[in-house]
Amino acid sequence: MSDPMMWVFAVLIVLAMGGVEPMAPAYDDRPDALVPASRAIAADDLRKVRFSLAFRGYRMAEVDALLARLASEMEGRVPRGPEPAASTRPPDVVPSPEVRKTAEDWAAAHPVGTDILDFSTESVDTVESFLDQWSRKPGRSDAADNDDVRAAGAYVGEILVRAVPGAVWVRHPGFDSTPVVELPSGRLEDPIGRAMERYEGDEGDSIAAWLEAALAAEQRADARSSEA
Repeated sequence: MSDPMMWVFAVLIVLAMGGVEPMAPAYDDRPDALVPASRAIAADDLRKVRFSLAFRGYRMAEVDALLARLASEMEGRVPRGPEPAASTRPPDVVPSPEVRKTAEDWAAAHPVGTDILDFSTESVDTVESFLDQWSRKPGRSDAADNDDVRAAGAYVGEILVRAVPGAVWVRHPGFDSTPVVELPSGRLEDPIGRAMERYEGDEGDSIAAWLEAALAAEQRADARSSEA
């Protein structure tokens, strides 16, 4: 083959492989292997796509530009989530996160240990037993003056906080200085007050039943919110 013909074939090969532009790096995997099959394609998925080298008439810079454009258009069509709602909490209701530490310190220091006081809903029965034992002691102090009673109530409330995502401790003017649990539905629960009532001798006022009812009510409220 003459030298001129060799140059002609060389030029044709260069044109077929994308002109004189730099080629994209070669990848062993097929392009669709980079696109997840288990979910809808996202804009970032398109940005990761690269094509293997082959003798075809595509200019890789043009292919990349098209993929980038498609990715941008996909992002523009993705519905944005709602803007976070402004807090409806009154200004005189303030978070009270220190109650969690009170509950944790009490559980860690208690002789039964955190294997029993593990903040599970089942452990509330143990707390009820403690309150009943303390209430029967001769010469016991009033609930309002008993740090253990208040700490036990904080522990019960922390069970509720950990069981319901979004629940927080707050101080509310309607409950004097006693911290209460604010649930996502807006309901307020007073676990410390419940513990104090149990300690004062009302063993028929089951804290376990109260906790179960509070959790069930919040689940119903969450279900109604999801259906709306």
